[in-house]
Amino acid sequence: METKTALLVVDMQNDFTKPGAKAYYHTTEIMLKDFAEKINRMRDEGVLIVIIYSLVPDKHKPNPELTRITHDTRTLVEGTYGAEIDERIPYDPERDWKMQKFAASSFLHTDLAERLKKKGVENVLVSGVKTNVCCRATTIDSASYGFRTFMVSDMLGTNTEELNQFHLNEMGHQYCSVVNSEEVMELLKAGKL
Repeated sequence: METKTALLVVDMQNDFTKPGAKAYYHTTEIMLKDFAEKINRMRDEGVLIVIIYSLVPDKHKPNPELTRITHDTRTLVEGTYGAEIDERIPYDPERDWKMQKFAASSFLHTDLAERLKKKGVENVLVSGVKTNVCCRATTIDSASYGFRTFMVSDMLGTNTEELNQFHLNEMGHQYCSVVNSEEVMELLKAGKL
């Protein structure tokens, strides 16, 4: 059974998800406790799962100002353990998609919108890290492409819960609906997603 809904799982890579990693925050570990179960439940209801990741080429020379700020915390470098998708993120190669993104938004410089529309997707659920950076940019672009867009609050994380909540509140006023995973399941079972 397929729905017209896709769950975007954004940047769930070791540099963000593993304790002690360069861009790890404890809020991510809390979020990850039942993250896989939530993905599997949605997949079982017919949701298309799209695992989205970022890679920075090892020879990439970023803006000098960014280099000054991030020279000790360079993340998601291609070929490193930190750039690998966290093994706790379930992936079914028969049903799920996996794609690289090239900017904060999963839509910018990719064919994601076109592929989703071709598949008949009308509803986009956004999950992953960081709520206030890549997930926010992805949400705005999803809405801009005309998808009915939702941020899944208990499947998003950033530096602190306060920062997470601030961005969820702000996004919920302009670009999307903010729901938790249980509300997503209720909408799916009721045929509203």
